[in-house]
Amino acid sequence: MGFLFRKSYSKLLIFVFCIFLIPSCFPDMVRKKKIENDWFKIDKIFYKTEPKKIEIFLKGTVKNPFIIGLEGSELHENSSDVLLFQQEKALPVGSVLLKFKVEVPENKNWIRKIGTTRKWIGIALKNDNGQITHLQTEVSIHESDKRQFRKDLSLDAEGESIRLDGREWKLVSDVDRMDQALLQYVPKSESLLFWNEMLSIHVYKVRASSPSEIYSLLESGRKKECPNILWNLESEKSGKISYSWEHSGCGKQSASSQVAKLYRGEFGIYNIRYDRRNKIDPADKRRWSELLDLLPSKLD
Repeated sequence: MGFLFRKSYSKLLIFVFCIFLIPSCFPDMVRKKKIENDWFKIDKIFYKTEPKKIEIFLKGTVKNPFIIGLEGSELHENSSDVLLFQQEKALPVGSVLLKFKVEVPENKNWIRKIGTTRKWIGIALKNDNGQITHLQTEVSIHESDKRQFRKDLSLDAEGESIRLDGREWKLVSDVDRMDQALLQYVPKSESLLFWNEMLSIHVYKVRASSPSEIYSLLESGRKKECPNILWNLESEKSGKISYSWEHSGCGKQSASSQVAKLYRGEFGIYNIRYDRRNKIDPADKRRWSELLDLLPSKLD
């Protein structure tokens, strides 16, 4: 008979996109690691892939000689945990390295997402008296590993290209840090070094700051950098700030313009923006303001 272990966990804030502004990150609810007790110690949990196959490895130390089974789950908010593996046989005391196959169809979406993925894995162990104990730890899978995973599993990366305004835009830069992250796209015919138009999704992974505070920092920083900038607050309603700016040249920078949206989203303060070399006429500015409202849904 198989056994299932379930336990309620506090809400986990999963981090995604941002770069270069706010120095610290404060998730709304903090899930605490518990990697060791009198029964077992988790040394490491990691993923590996081979062609068409995902495997998860559990490296640890068995302390209790009466453990007769274990189960591993990916922990999600609202107690919607996902069973990853289970084993119903005794574990020898001492160091162990356990390997389990993970079904690809149900577990490939996170591999397609660009950037570092952080997962909380819970381990439930049962002894011969039917008692159960729980451990949990966070596992980080970096983009460099996920690229190999996608190659092994013949998967395309999510968001490597998007269609927003009738054209195809390609991803040219992705940065994922503990405090912030950034995705940058340019038209397919352009490059990161030689671009005329750019779409950016920039998220500041903060809890304490508000969109208005981030807006003030962006405005003061840009005006200090370029005193002749023309900065416009277009609207501020329902927690979303719409703004734009332009300048005719600033130091070594050529004339540039930007249309942007700033708001609190699932993973922090989002700054969604469209940049163009030279000026944007009023009609284009209105069109891009509307398109930027659609951009996050294009990447969901």
